[in-house]
Order: sequence, then C-alpha cells, then structure tokens
Amino acid sequence: MLQAPEKPQVLEIRNTLAARILADPDIAVYLKPFMRGPTTVKAAAEEGKLSIQSMHYRVLQMLRAGLLEVVGLEPRRGRPIKRYQAIARAFRVPLELVPPASLAALEDAVFWKRSFERGVARALGLPKYERQLLVRLNEDGIMLWGSDAGGDAQDFLDEASPAVLNFWSAGLRLSRAEAKALQRELWEVYARYEHRRGPEKYVLHLGLVPKPEG
Repeated sequence: MLQAPEKPQVLEIRNTLAARILADPDIAVYLKPFMRGPTTVKAAAEEGKLSIQSMHYRVLQMLRAGLLEVVGLEPRRGRPIKRYQAIARAFRVPLELVPPASLAALEDAVFWKRSFERGVARALGLPKYERQLLVRLNEDGIMLWGSDAGGDAQDFLDEASPAVLNFWSAGLRLSRAEAKALQRELWEVYARYEHRRGPEKYVLHLGLVPKPEG
C-alpha cells in the first residue's frame, strides 16, 4: 500500500491545463472528492452522480494536469484498485494562465448566478408563488428589487414557504463602523452554518460593498 504524502496547504499552478480545469467550476467540481482525501474513481463517481466512465475520463484529465496523483492501491483479484488524491487542498492560479472566457465568467460569477437563478425559478414554480419580479418600497423609503420570495418577511419566513431569500438593496445608509459590524455579522452567520451536513444543498451569496456612485 502506498502512503499518502502530506499535502501543501496552497499550491501555485504553473500549467495551462490545470489552470483551465480549476477556472471552470463545471469541471473543477470533480476534483472536490479527491481534495478531501484519498478515494477511488467509483466512490467519486457516486458522489458526483456520474457514470464511472465519465469520472474516469475526468480523473485521467486531472492526472495529465498534475492535479491528482495515485496514493494507494487496494488489492483485489486482477488489477488493484487505485486510490487518488489531489496534490493540494487549495490552489493559486496566475490569471495569465486562465482562458479569457473563463476569467470573464468567473468575474461575472456566471456559474453561481446561473445556479442561484435556477434555484429561485424552481422555488417560484411552487404553487405558493408566481413568476414575478417584486419591486417595493420598504418602511424606510428604500426601493428593493427581488422575487416574490424576497417580499414580505411574514410571508417568506413562514414555515410553509421554501427556504429562499432573494433581494437587492442599494439604499442602506450606514456609518463605516456599522458597515463593518454588518460585514462581521454576515460572516459569522455563514461560519455558523458552513460545516453543517444536512440532506439538502443550498446556494448562498453574501455581498456588501459601498455604493460606487456614493
């Protein structure tokens, strides 16, 4: 049995294939099982809900890119089963190695926006909601844009409603100290739930920034 070497915390990538894989969330997600620790193609395929053939193709691609290595062999009749592991748990990718289209998509958060929008659309398709854009003025005179799921708190926080929150506001008026407190509280809320292992997956976006035009 091969012994898995200790992995560096952050590894800087220097080849274009690895950069292309890591910069595309649709592909990079297949590296995730191997970043947690040694595993087999079959186990990773089951986790990613892929066929073994499809995951095997991705594993060969990631091996060529230098993102994976063989760290163990499980004896069996015939050829042993290989266990693979990512060469690091975090990667730093120089932007000059990232294809322009992938970089633009990442900067625009295209992958996550698409996933979030699909989730909102699915929630809006439930009987309780209609497919509508909600524009409203809150009690402080601030206009808010969102879906019905971001409407009246009494409605969307009701236990019978789906766990969906979707709205934008450009009207928060805070001191810098208040903004830093909100930043810290938002992060602490996320950190409180980050390592839960519930049965459902959720897409979460948190954003706070000074309004560019003041």
